[in-house]
Amino acid sequence: MPADRCPIKGSMDYQADITAKAEEVRLALRAKLNARGRTLTKAVAHAGRLLPKKLAKQAAIIIKAQGLGGNPKLMRRIDMGAIDTAHSGIMTFLDAIDVQERRKTRVLRWFGGMAFNLILITTSFVIWLWWSGNL
Repeated sequence: MPADRCPIKGSMDYQADITAKAEEVRLALRAKLNARGRTLTKAVAHAGRLLPKKLAKQAAIIIKAQGLGGNPKLMRRIDMGAIDTAHSGIMTFLDAIDVQERRKTRVLRWFGGMAFNLILITTSFVIWLWWSGNL
């Protein structure tokens, strides 16, 4: 084959591309949202509400394409433009997440909840003492 001609991209190339994108999304979900799962389907399910519905639907496009990938005739139904859009949308969302900031926010919210509960219990105790006439 002459060097100036590009080979026609076959269904196996598409399958490898889809698999690579699915794996990249799965690893990014693991790193940013701690969504465990051996497959992209399980990782998206584990991410749950941390992943917006729109992005979960985009991940479903990649999952569906990955499922159709084993059959060359069904590969014709796959829209690579939609897969590229879904992949870039998910990766843009995940790249914007700061893991250290999420961790810090989680700890501060926990301490805030504990402080609120302590104040509530103390206030309730003082009110009970006042009502019972011991204060």
